[in-house]
Amino acid sequence: MRLLMLVLPNWLTDFFVELAGHWKVSRDIDRAFAAGDQEALAVFKTGTFAAVFTRRGLDARGDEFVKYARLVHEADGSCYRYHRTFADPDQQD
Repeated sequence: MRLLMLVLPNWLTDFFVELAGHWKVSRDIDRAFAAGDQEALAVFKTGTFAAVFTRRGLDARGDEFVKYARLVHEADGSCYRYHRTFADPDQQD
């Protein structure tokens, strides 16, 4: 893998890193949907590929995170659920 990273152009490796990151976030959002998180269901509409391939999608995804954090704080009185939703699985308690 390391050799592959040295051979590929930087823009291509950056793209794959970006795609992997958004894919992980999308999986976290899907888990929130499956758990019945009403705030997540109300906010998240932007897909992984839109967030990776378009500036509009990336901006929309960022706006959705801000809105979700605000809704969670209003509903729960803290942002614990927001942080737990997007935490690294090794970091969750």
